[in-house]
Formats: sequence, structure tokens, C-alpha cells
Amino acid sequence: MLFRYLFCLLSFMLCAHVSKAQITQINPYYGITLPMPIKTYYGEFNTDGGNNFGLNVSFGHWTSQEDFTRNLFIELQYNYHKTPLSYYYYYSGGFEDLGDLKMHNALLGVIKGAGNEIFEGYAGLYGGVTIFDVEDPEAFDYTRFTVAAGAGIKYYPTLSFGIRFHTQLNMPMWASSTYMGWSGGETGTISSIMTPYMNFNLGIFANIDRTY
Repeated sequence: MLFRYLFCLLSFMLCAHVSKAQITQINPYYGITLPMPIKTYYGEFNTDGGNNFGLNVSFGHWTSQEDFTRNLFIELQYNYHKTPLSYYYYYSGGFEDLGDLKMHNALLGVIKGAGNEIFEGYAGLYGGVTIFDVEDPEAFDYTRFTVAAGAGIKYYPTLSFGIRFHTQLNMPMWASSTYMGWSGGETGTISSIMTPYMNFNLGIFANIDRTY
């Protein structure tokens, strides 16, 4: 609950920053998601990982300011990932194929960078939701509050566009008593409070100057 209150406060503060933003960056990207285990008391759900894609939209001051807001951006993220899902039984040692799992991430965060106007390193914190959409129409879908930490490098060959490499640790939150009920008769109750997984992405971005 504390995370939700902090996220609401952060959203209010960031909206005020967006209203004064001088630069908008639009960043479509493509990348790789690493496998993610979801542990239950009697087994473990596993994803294979694979490709992901999405869009980041950032609002900030870039190099137009000389105070703390220089290279400070508010960022909206959307990420989509589809992966095969399986279940591993702890006692029998067997695997069961459960079809595909679609994951939708919608996050809001703040990133702060430093650089020389050609190369810029940055890091950021995010909060939002992850939707777990299971292929089986009889399985439960879940929407979980998610926090994330990201970092990367931006390269500006010109003032109007650039290339961005980004890596991010996403941490969807669960209650230890969450009943999964995902496909194939699996009725495992989750035994962890979060299920972290990593994304690695590469994309281009348009740098739109709003000061004119």
C-alpha cells in the first residue's frame, strides 16, 4: 500500500514537471526479455523469455537548463512480451506446457542523465502495472503493481534524433497467498512477494524541441 501512495505522489509531482518540459523524446524499441520464474509452494511457473517491443515517451529539459533539471526526464513506458509458459512440479520433477503468456507493462517514472550532448548515461525509477494475460480462456489473468529500475546510454548523432540502449529490472508485486490457477489444473499458491525479470532494449528516438 505504501508503494501505491508514493507512486501517486510521484505522479502528481511529475505532471507538474511535464507542463514545463522543453524537449519531448519518442522512442520505439525492440529487445530481449530474460526468463522469469514464478515460484509456488508445490512447483514453479517458468517463461522462456524472448523478444519484446514497446514505446517510451519522455518529457524534459535536456541541455536547456543549468540546474538539477538538466537531463531530467519524466517517462511513460509501454512494453509487450509474449512467451511460452510451463509448470515444473517439485516432487515429480515433470514439466507441463501451459501455452503462451502475454505480458503488458505500463509504467511512469523519472530518469536523470549526465553527458556531453553526444553521449549521455542515465538511470531511472518507475512504477505502474504489469498485466499477465494467459492464453487459456479459462485461466485467471492478473494485474499487478510493478516497480522498476532502469539504466542506459543515449547517443545523439544529431540534435533531432538519437539511438538509445536501455536495460531494466521489472519487479511485479504479489501477495504470498495469491492463488494462481493457471491452466492445466495448476492450482499453485505463489510463495514469493515479487517476480523480478530483466529487459534489454535498443531503439531510436526523435528529439522534439518545444522551445521554438
